[in-house]
Amino acid sequence: MKLQRTFFLFLLFALALAACAPADLGDPVVSQNGIEIYAPWARAAGLNPGGGMHGGDGAVSAAFMLIKNANPETDMLLSAASDAAESVQIHQTSMSNGVMSMAEVYGVEIPASGQAELKPGGYHIMLIGLKQELKDGETITLRLYFQNAGEVVLQAPVKNP
Repeated sequence: MKLQRTFFLFLLFALALAACAPADLGDPVVSQNGIEIYAPWARAAGLNPGGGMHGGDGAVSAAFMLIKNANPETDMLLSAASDAAESVQIHQTSMSNGVMSMAEVYGVEIPASGQAELKPGGYHIMLIGLKQELKDGETITLRLYFQNAGEVVLQAPVKNP
């Protein structure tokens, strides 16, 4: 129990430090219908035919980014798609009683004049059943579907963090 509490406090401390750190995101890679996408990337991954953490769907990866909403009304990221994977879902990672879990969610709310960060350990776009190996330095196309802003297409570099 003490180890779980220590881990949880360390995680909170790390998150607090990360939130305070200034981030120069530069210009958005896409700005469309009031939605701006900053610093998108997908995790490098090899192929693993026949196995996988999603019911045998094969290799998986995830994509991350910062989404800003310049509109005066809240928007919602409802779904995503990519030619790089058989299935694409929006997931959230959470911690409960010292156990980390991941589950598909209905969407991610992007507050009016606010932002939502898709990052490791939080919300992310799950790429399930990869059709190709995702190699560091390559790019993949992601199509994001928003409730109000509609479809936003972007290129995400593949990284091996």
